[in-house]
Amino acid sequence: MKLIEKINRHEVLRRWAVGEVYSEFFNPLYESRREETLAMLLSGNRTQEREGIDHVLELKQGLVDSISLYINWYRAFLEINKSDLDMVYTLQLPGWERNTDGSYLIADAARKIQEVPYLDPRVTGIYGALKNKEVKLEGITLLAVDKIGPYVAVEGTGRLTSIYMAQQLEHLDLIDNNQVEITLGLY
Repeated sequence: MKLIEKINRHEVLRRWAVGEVYSEFFNPLYESRREETLAMLLSGNRTQEREGIDHVLELKQGLVDSISLYINWYRAFLEINKSDLDMVYTLQLPGWERNTDGSYLIADAARKIQEVPYLDPRVTGIYGALKNKEVKLEGITLLAVDKIGPYVAVEGTGRLTSIYMAQQLEHLDLIDNNQVEITLGLY
């Protein structure tokens, strides 16, 4: 993990929302609203960004609110190699318990979903989109005690699982420079 720069909570939420604009968790009344919301999030205008964040993260507000205000946030690069990815855990949610046989490791989810794709159609869909270079990687958010890990993925678990499937299990070279810019919160 390489830290790039310290960022504030607003920037963390903005990046998170950008990553969610095209997810099934954001369901605007009209499809054109996705593009309008993305434009708000990328506008550079804090008021518009805040409005976009509120629209996109409305359904995830409980998770957002549960994250401590005393975390130090950074833009960082996560190396897409086995040793770094093997230290990434999912949140302890029932679906991820099933996908990982209770280990909550991204690596275990990737192996199991690769063997049984219908186990998690959402991740299987993300994997297909990743192979077609149609996935926004911005907004992947990890928490840790220090930069060397282990890490807990609070956002982007499906994308990280898909990356593991592609890069480590299928040996595809889909990620530029074998690193992904993420948001890292350190306690």
